[in-house]
Amino acid sequence: MKLKKRPIFLEITKNSFFAIILILTIYTVSQLVVFWIFIDKHEIDLVKSRYQEIINLSNSINIEFSEKGFIEYLERLDYNENDEYIRIYSPNELYYQSPSEVWQYINFDYANQNIHIKSKSFDFEIYKLITGPIQINNSEYTLQIVLENEMFGDFIDNSLPILIVSIILGLILSGIGAMYVSKKFIYKIRKLIETMNEIKANGLNKRAEISEVNDEIDKLNTVFNSMMDEIQHGFDEQTRFVSDASHELKTPLTALNGHLSMLKRWGKNDKERLEKSLDTCISEVERLTKIVNDMLTLSRAEKVEIDLGNINEIEPKIIIDEVIEQYKILNPDVNYITNIDDIKVKIDPNDLKQLLIIFIDNSIKYNNKNNIEIRINFKKISNKMQLEVIDIGIPSEEINNVMKRFYKVDKSRKHNSSFGIGLSIASRIVKNYNGEVFISSELDKYTKVTVVFKQ
Repeated sequence: MKLKKRPIFLEITKNSFFAIILILTIYTVSQLVVFWIFIDKHEIDLVKSRYQEIINLSNSINIEFSEKGFIEYLERLDYNENDEYIRIYSPNELYYQSPSEVWQYINFDYANQNIHIKSKSFDFEIYKLITGPIQINNSEYTLQIVLENEMFGDFIDNSLPILIVSIILGLILSGIGAMYVSKKFIYKIRKLIETMNEIKANGLNKRAEISEVNDEIDKLNTVFNSMMDEIQHGFDEQTRFVSDASHELKTPLTALNGHLSMLKRWGKNDKERLEKSLDTCISEVERLTKIVNDMLTLSRAEKVEIDLGNINEIEPKIIIDEVIEQYKILNPDVNYITNIDDIKVKIDPNDLKQLLIIFIDNSIKYNNKNNIEIRINFKKISNKMQLEVIDIGIPSEEINNVMKRFYKVDKSRKHNSSFGIGLSIASRIVKNYNGEVFISSELDKYTKVTVVFKQ
């Protein structure tokens, strides 16, 4: 049978209550222990003092007073101090013994030169017993003094009612305090739950309140708000991505629809118009294919997890030279300047080739000059591999946007047929290798894309 769980309010109240009770109990017991230690030391000092007093008197017999006077002094002690009892004895005789029933619980203990102090308990009373040697008229005896520990007993008797009332009051206050702490905690949790429900009902704009206390709940709210900001950003990016992708797809689809409609009406008999329309349709289909392929490439790059331990080292110079040769055939007016160290790097050749193609494509597309110069550097700095692609500059204010999907710096550029998704793919590939992409730029002077691989 499943046990029914208690509400969190009762659970916190119970735990807080027991925690406060435990602290109160430890504090009370500690106070009693400290007081007991103090009383015990005080009783030991008293019994030692009485023992020394009787020893001094026994040494003065026949000097200041007679042996009879010594006995009378002991009797007066019994009469004045009903909680103190004295016994003097030897193996042959009992010299003196205070009238008391306590002696039936105390054995004769013949002392030599040592003094013993013990605690004894009988009839629910605690006594302090000292046993030591004493000399009377050149005869050796043993002196025992029993002192009842009345201070602690009086303290308990007088303070017990107050202690009980204090404990009861402490329990009540502990319960109230535990309920207060629980309500305060639950209130903040409920506020967070209300915020979540409001977000669920009305959208992502609501955020949890952060108080000035900055306790753990506030830190939880801070983390929650940060998480919601990231979700909001991702949602906005996704919305923009869908909007931009729809726009990019709509343009060639509109062109295709227009030309195919025109051909259906009157283009079948006009050979020249037919050829032009078909060329346009093929071009737009190729454009659609490239958009879809880029989107699929980005999607795959976002799902890939790279294990550098399973990646073989390659010579980047071979891949860079291969890509440059391909571009020289397509764009013979582009000049390439390379500076590549004789190094090896852990990266999939296809990924490095993809990065180079994206960067070189952008360098060509965002360039209005007829003679284009692109510099490619690959070097090792400390324990990091660094790829640099440098070309003509884009506006520095555009740097924060160029990594966004479907973002174009300038759609009017001469060579620009970009869909604005390439650098997003590059950024994702680099992140898969625990690397980073940095872009610096000055308009019409230079744009430098730097990829740092932490290997």
